[in-house]
Amino acid sequence: MRRQKIRRKKIRKKQQYRVMKMLGVGLLTTILLTTYTKSTEIEVANAEHLSKDNIRGVTQPFPFLRDEGLVQNDLEKYSTENMKAKYIYDNIDRLPIAQKRLLANNKDTVDYIYGYLTGKRVEYREGESVELDRKYPYYIQWDRRWAYDPLGADDVAIGGCGPVVVAMLLSGELEDPSITPRTIVEIENQSGHYTPSGTAWSFFKYIANRYNMNYQEVNISREDIDKVIDDGKPIILSVKPGKFTTVGHIVLITGKDESGNYIINDPNSLGRSLKVWSYNELSTEIKGMFSLSKKTENV
Repeated sequence: MRRQKIRRKKIRKKQQYRVMKMLGVGLLTTILLTTYTKSTEIEVANAEHLSKDNIRGVTQPFPFLRDEGLVQNDLEKYSTENMKAKYIYDNIDRLPIAQKRLLANNKDTVDYIYGYLTGKRVEYREGESVELDRKYPYYIQWDRRWAYDPLGADDVAIGGCGPVVVAMLLSGELEDPSITPRTIVEIENQSGHYTPSGTAWSFFKYIANRYNMNYQEVNISREDIDKVIDDGKPIILSVKPGKFTTVGHIVLITGKDESGNYIINDPNSLGRSLKVWSYNELSTEIKGMFSLSKKTENV
């Protein structure tokens, strides 16, 4: 009897051990699967983030850095922050001054600059640079899908504010996502409207005629801006050196907020696109204004 009891106890212990082993394996499997799933989700999220060129809307210096010594010092300091920045600084003598200033004044451009030096490119596809949930898609000129495309003697990242703004406007007005900066850059190159100073204002009328759009030159006044915007039309804004860049720039006024401030798509800065602008802030910068809009059936 005693031997049978001992034997039963041993059998029960073996059974308990097997159950615990099975539970342990199951628990370990669950943990591993959960970890793998979370890891995969993180990798996917990172991949989606990287596909946006790590554009975060960083705070930019103002006044902008122009002096080569200040630019050099800024990039040297930045080189300690990540591997791409270090690679860029180690190869800084290969960068033109325009690219150096671009990075010093906007660290969101690091992926473009890194690709400029390494030759790494991304696959072209349609879609916004950053989704802002606006009628007019938000494209950035140093988005790597078209940043390296030639525009006159420059590339789109450096000189492409004009065609990028036109692409945003046309894509939104015509509800056509196939109209991207690459589309308009090709047209501007072919038509000869890019100059050493950037996109010629005559290009806006040319592209309006090409796409059968209404074209209007807007007077520089708050009343005239509001009249166009309140009518649901966008405004191309050409600005002098100052609050937007050191060399002049082109942005798109897309609408107004509830307080009457203006919402803009700045193809060179996500940060400035997320800010709302009062008329007083914009009025000191304006050189010229133009509106292109879709023709209605009764026009």
